[in-house]
Amino acid sequence: MPQSTVPQLYTMSSCCVAFFKRSYATKTKLTTIFNEDVRQMISREEIKPRKHPGRCNLNAKPFPEDLTNAVQKTIKGGQLKNIMSDSQLLLNYLHSRHSPVEQSEIMEKKQQNRVELEKKYYNENMDEERQIKFEKFINNRVEKLVAQRTYNWKPIDYSNKHVCHQYLLSRIAPEYNVIKTIFSELQQRDPNFAPQSLFDFGSGIGTVTLNAKNIWENSLKEYYCVDSSSTMNDLAKLLLQEGNPNNENILPKGLFYRQFLPASPNLKFDLVVSAYTLFELPDIKNRFETLLNLWNKTKKYIVLVEMGTRAGFNLINEARDLLLEISSQNNTKSHVLSPCPHEHSCPRYDTDDTPCNFEVSYYTPRIAQQSVIKREKFSYVVIRKGERPKTDEQWPRIVRPVLVRSKHSICRMCTSSGKLQEIIFTASKNGKILYWCARSSKWGDRLPIVIKEEEEEKEEKEKEKSEQN
Repeated sequence: MPQSTVPQLYTMSSCCVAFFKRSYATKTKLTTIFNEDVRQMISREEIKPRKHPGRCNLNAKPFPEDLTNAVQKTIKGGQLKNIMSDSQLLLNYLHSRHSPVEQSEIMEKKQQNRVELEKKYYNENMDEERQIKFEKFINNRVEKLVAQRTYNWKPIDYSNKHVCHQYLLSRIAPEYNVIKTIFSELQQRDPNFAPQSLFDFGSGIGTVTLNAKNIWENSLKEYYCVDSSSTMNDLAKLLLQEGNPNNENILPKGLFYRQFLPASPNLKFDLVVSAYTLFELPDIKNRFETLLNLWNKTKKYIVLVEMGTRAGFNLINEARDLLLEISSQNNTKSHVLSPCPHEHSCPRYDTDDTPCNFEVSYYTPRIAQQSVIKREKFSYVVIRKGERPKTDEQWPRIVRPVLVRSKHSICRMCTSSGKLQEIIFTASKNGKILYWCARSSKWGDRLPIVIKEEEEEKEEKEKEKSEQN
């Protein structure tokens, strides 16, 4: 995309940050149509309802022993107890983090505070000397108030080896399992996808490369990893070497570590990933320019992941809307593969303050303590360049835990029409097979159904007309 369009897209950011709020749809009658192929497979006992093809969640498995050993060897020179205690502090900070406050918002706050203070303290009878002192007082007071009331965003210093080790201990397991879950769904949904090139922006400790190598090792010929921290790049490489810097022969072929984005605008990759990186960019302009760059380097799929906090979801939603808008402006086709079954604006963002996020369970690595099972929430989007295949029925995504009750189950889903719908499944109303599929599904799965919506008022009017005739 030519550089001249960047300012235009930047002014468009208000559309990405603040949408027209949209209420839930008026009263509708929902009809569920179960996928016939899935029904037949279950009827013939080829699969069980709990294994239906919409299942995306992976069962938690013990953290790989070889990776645990690699982590231990990597940090053997550090003080493990100090790193472990400090890693919890870093983790708390990461979970409470907000995106940077924009300069325009700071200026607006300053102006508001200035007006309030002048109303409170201004005296028309002040002479010139007192007027100067008054201005100085107001300026100092405004700066202090804005500093107290504004989130103080700071980039994390990943050039510090101790900080990198903290991040490694606290984030290796959750990030590894989140990326594994996303890549596994991508492989399941598009089994013919055999990427030859991977571009990992903000590659960090290397969880993207580790998972990509496990899934697509036979096809991948290039792993292009970019992280501004050379310390983090060294750490990621050492993990792939199983903690031994002499193990150069076990590194995947075509592996490159860089500190800057590739200069060539013509360089494209089958799979582009940015995981837990958007928070490190200082403002919306940097985020948009980076996303434009990543989109231009995407040949097939782009994957964006952040923590499942409200702030993390906002960044993912902002990026999703930007990339779809770019695609629309350029008259190029693209579609959301996951998690959304649509390209409409996010109904979760438009209707409430709850983030659209998902959850994985994982085991912590057995390093100086027993392995325990934990849960990690994350927000993400996977966008593919090209038209949505006609064979894609856009099954609805379950966006909150399924409520399993006596003789019925409640699924809250995001549908292909871009709405949040809640459907109660029973064996008598929906049939035993669909009922058991819904009952055994989990938060984050897709349900193999098509939902038809009809306004009840319209239906009643049609009945009245038929009765009159």
